[in-house]
Amino acid sequence: MDHAHKTALKSGSIAGLIGAAVVAPIATPVVWAALAYGTYRFAKAAYQRARLKDAPQGQLNEDDLFF
Repeated sequence: MDHAHKTALKSGSIAGLIGAAVVAPIATPVVWAALAYGTYRFAKAAYQRARLKDAPQGQLNEDDLFF
């Protein structure tokens, strides 16, 4: 498991647990579905940010400085 997967799992599980604590008193299926979808989107964004952070950075050329 690489760094991006670990980051997504960690941030998604934390967001899901906090969301479940907030949603538990309401307990309707629509709210639980919204929580699941929001947790998925949150973990997906964390995964994409981690992938971009781990991506190799290109070297700056002098030719790139001219328009």
